[in-house]
Amino acid sequence: MILGQVKTDDKSNEITVIPELLKTLHIKGCVVTTDALGCQKEIVRQIVDQGADYVLSLKGNQGSLHKEVELFFQDAQKEGYRDVVRETHTTVDVGHGRVETRTYRVCPVTPSGLQRRHGTTGV
Repeated sequence: MILGQVKTDDKSNEITVIPELLKTLHIKGCVVTTDALGCQKEIVRQIVDQGADYVLSLKGNQGSLHKEVELFFQDAQKEGYRDVVRETHTTVDVGHGRVETRTYRVCPVTPSGLQRRHGTTGV
């Protein structure tokens, strides 16, 4: 299902048009997901200002933020996830001669939550 679409300029990328696309959508009360390219402070701010929540992907090349999130999960795991709200989902796929088990842990963490926990600024 496509809810909206905005063409990027020839010498641009999705980062510049995500805010334009968000303006066209009624996202209040929704959860907006994006890949790592959309993990930008301004985009997150706009999503929150429009009354939505967000789930962002991170990659290792996103330096300090990736490390902060990694530390958050390491600390939470060491503490047995005490005082950390989380949901866990596991998938098992069989194919190409191997079994792949993936476990996803999702925790509602805000940039200010990372800052309180690790003294950093987050997204």
